[in-house]
Amino acid sequence: MTLDLMLACPLLREHVSTGKVSVGINHEMSDFRNKKKKNLDLVLCRSTESGTFGGSKSGRQAARTFAELALIYGIALTDHERSLLDTLPPLKIGKVSSVLLAVEAKAAMTAFHKARPRLKDELTSSHQTIHGDTDEAIAAGLVMVNTASEFVSPDMNKFTIDGTNTHVSFNVQPKCAQAVVEGLRELQRRSKRGDEGFDGIGVILLECANNGSPVKVTSPDPVLLPSNDDFDYSRFIHRLAQLYSNRFQGQ
Repeated sequence: MTLDLMLACPLLREHVSTGKVSVGINHEMSDFRNKKKKNLDLVLCRSTESGTFGGSKSGRQAARTFAELALIYGIALTDHERSLLDTLPPLKIGKVSSVLLAVEAKAAMTAFHKARPRLKDELTSSHQTIHGDTDEAIAAGLVMVNTASEFVSPDMNKFTIDGTNTHVSFNVQPKCAQAVVEGLRELQRRSKRGDEGFDGIGVILLECANNGSPVKVTSPDPVLLPSNDDFDYSRFIHRLAQLYSNRFQGQ
């Protein structure tokens, strides 16, 4: 998402290039209104001193820039994605001060009847925490929803290391995925600062059986998530780019 947002937003690229903006991973934000704290998956923030993310006793190097995350953690990029990343200014990992944009990422892969209320509660808590900390910040939610009819759940297969006696969960699709997407429409969204809700919500539909077969991106989908839907990933990125340009121009 960060790669796509930088490609879509010239002002963000300018701020990164001039050292005004850095990125933070798993950053704790505090909702001063409700006295709650929550770790947000990714934040873009005003730059202060440089930082790192990760590293381990086994010798894994800690990442100093956004691009290094892919190399160090083995994140698969296509040749096209790698070439696009190489054209962008280096986005440094920094120690977070003032947050400009915060992202909470969630997934619903199986057990959809449980996922729907969980997603709503966790995502609502996220936008409340972001704006309870910094009302100016752009709050973004990104949700992956599985459209596969079969799924090998890690929780249900903790002791089947060799693949024998594998427990497979069966989901009635597209009904299950549709119920989750429709549940996300109940989340609050805001059109201006001071309102309650997310500034943008994006949904990515995946077909993931989690059995070693290839994972396919199935959105946009003419029934579940057409390209003119506000949740469509491309529209979501475009909205965030516009919000960033309008809100932080001249800063």
